[in-house]
Amino acid sequence: MANEAHLLQLKEGVDAWNQWREATPDTLPDLEGANLNQMSLNSINFQDVNLNHASLIGTELDFANLIEASLVNANMSGIDLKDADLSRANLTQANLLGAYLSGANFTQANLSHATLQRADLTGANLTSAILVKAVLIGSDLNRADLTGADLSEADLSRSELGRSKLTRADFTGAILNEARLIGAEMSEADMTNVDLRGARLNRANLSDTLLIGAWFSGTTLLGARLNRATLSGINLRDTNLSGANLTDANLRGANLNDANLSNATMPDGTVRD
Repeated sequence: MANEAHLLQLKEGVDAWNQWREATPDTLPDLEGANLNQMSLNSINFQDVNLNHASLIGTELDFANLIEASLVNANMSGIDLKDADLSRANLTQANLLGAYLSGANFTQANLSHATLQRADLTGANLTSAILVKAVLIGSDLNRADLTGADLSEADLSRSELGRSKLTRADFTGAILNEARLIGAEMSEADMTNVDLRGARLNRANLSDTLLIGAWFSGTTLLGARLNRATLSGINLRDTNLSGANLTDANLRGANLNDANLSNATMPDGTVRD
């Protein structure tokens, strides 16, 4: 239950709230379960605020400070968090369906089991974020930075990840079927047991990536870099690897029947016709 005094303070407006926060730095506001739907709270200081189970449907929080805020089970569908700072925030099981999160900072934030279906995360910073079992179906992550993020068992079906940074990200058991990762930087990522059926990874950099048990079917890797990647035992049947670079890749036991390897550079350095 939200603290009534803190709710009354919030009703005084963003400027008054921020001044109060500055004057009372030791006070940790409690807005748990509060109804903040459709409010305009741009540039507000919600650092360390308890917003667990709060309702923020359609709320405007552009440029807001939500560093280390707690938003567990918060309903944030349709929220606007453009360029907001949510670093180290706890958004476990939060509902961010259709949220506008472009340019937001989620560094080291916990988004495990969160719903981010159809969310706009273009250019967002998710470095070292935890997205275990998060739902990102149809989300837009173009140019997002997910370096070192944990996306194990997350569902990114039909998501857009063009030119995203996924270096050293953990995708173990994740679903990326029909996702578009064109030009993505994925070196040293762990993609063990990932579902890549129908995914497009044209010109993606998968150097030193672990792909054991990955599921390829109708996958396109046109011009992709797979130098030193581990693909042992993988079924690459009907996969388009035209122009791909497989120099020093581990293909031991891989099934390459009916794979398109035209102009591909093989592990031994030879180029297929």
